[in-house]
Amino acid sequence: MDGIRVSSTHIRALLAAGEMETAVRFLGHPHILTGTVISGHHLGRTLGIPTANLAVPQGLAVPRFGVYACQALVDGQRYLAVTNVGVRPTVDGSHLTVEPWLLDYTGDLYGRTLTLEFYQFLRPERKFDSLEALQAEIRKNAEQTRQCFR
Repeated sequence: MDGIRVSSTHIRALLAAGEMETAVRFLGHPHILTGTVISGHHLGRTLGIPTANLAVPQGLAVPRFGVYACQALVDGQRYLAVTNVGVRPTVDGSHLTVEPWLLDYTGDLYGRTLTLEFYQFLRPERKFDSLEALQAEIRKNAEQTRQCFR
């Protein structure tokens, strides 16, 4: 495709670089991650941005650390989702997390299976000076996600 050999190695390199739009073209569909929602530190909820923490299966091709515009599928329903992949440096995180915020979703997701489709890389993961600055940026990312799917 486009003079490039389509291979799993090339796809993994695209994911590692955060080049989701190109990965979608080469895969023929978005990169998909399915996992069980597990309990986290509940920080997102206190910020008004309740995220679902996904258990990441071993050996999964993980995209570049950062924030993505995604679609989430849960119980047959689709929701737009702002998803952080990384270690959460603002709150001194130490291990890999995948945390989608399902826009316009209300309810309890604990223990349920959630499927994420990654469409667009929005920004790299970074440490913010305050939780308020992080909250403002995530809200901006939510609007970017809405724009992505309009």
